[in-house]
Amino acid sequence: MIVPILVFAAAIGLVVWLWQLYVVRLKINQRLAEPNSLEQEASVSREELLEKGRVSIWLFRAGFRRPEALVIYYVATCVLGLLGLGLMFQLSRQGIFLVASEMVSSIPGGVGNVLVPFVLGTPWFLFAVLMLIPTLIVRSARRNRVKKIEQELPLLLDLLTTLAQAGIGFDSALDKILSVQKQSQPLVQELRLFQYDNLAGRSRVESLRRLMRRVHVPMFSAFISAIVQAEQTGTGMGATLKTQSSEMRSRRREKASAAALSVPTMLVLPMVLGFLPGIFIILLGPMLFEVFGVLDQSFRGPLGQ
Repeated sequence: MIVPILVFAAAIGLVVWLWQLYVVRLKINQRLAEPNSLEQEASVSREELLEKGRVSIWLFRAGFRRPEALVIYYVATCVLGLLGLGLMFQLSRQGIFLVASEMVSSIPGGVGNVLVPFVLGTPWFLFAVLMLIPTLIVRSARRNRVKKIEQELPLLLDLLTTLAQAGIGFDSALDKILSVQKQSQPLVQELRLFQYDNLAGRSRVESLRRLMRRVHVPMFSAFISAIVQAEQTGTGMGATLKTQSSEMRSRRREKASAAALSVPTMLVLPMVLGFLPGIFIILLGPMLFEVFGVLDQSFRGPLGQ
């Protein structure tokens, strides 16, 4: 059962890869045939470009930047979806869920009739969970990347402010800071790409805007917007960095205060799930045992047992 599913999934992956290769070659041929194609693409609105490549941009911002990342994502989703369908078919053919629904329906008090639809819907739930595993992985990677960038940005901003006040230029200060940082950090990687854009001949403002679109983190976008404004208006970089550093500390302080205030609310669910069942068992267990014993003797009496 599993071998045909894997063969079918491999065929789907091959078809998707060939289609991606065909689309790339088609775009190359169109650009070679039409000299003004780049200008036409530049005139397209940013929303339309995002709509065309929304999944690709999502994967790119999550850190999956290899050319085959989109194909791997779709193939993994299809393979896990097919495995979910195969698992549903196998379990349904064995009648496991029908037996489970009959056992649940025998629960007295009408509770079983309420739980039967949930038992019968379990195969579809397993199918959805298996198919969403790649999406959950990418989403988790994106959240971790955003969290690391938000943690690294205040320290980087403080160092930039200190070096700028010491009379060192923005590019030199950034290069000194990046040379002593771990190259595996997401923020360091993005700033290295910013430096490569500058070396490739792009202006600093354009490179900063490309950096802001790549990272797409609100806190970082506010910092880059301030740097772009200072670059365009000729404002001193040291004063701008000092102001941004002060605002960053205020945001972190407010965020920490909000997190501290939300702790009691977050503790409600663990307390309900962890403490209340034990308390109920300790307090009501002996009482329920006595009640069931009395009911058992009462039912046995009329039956003569």
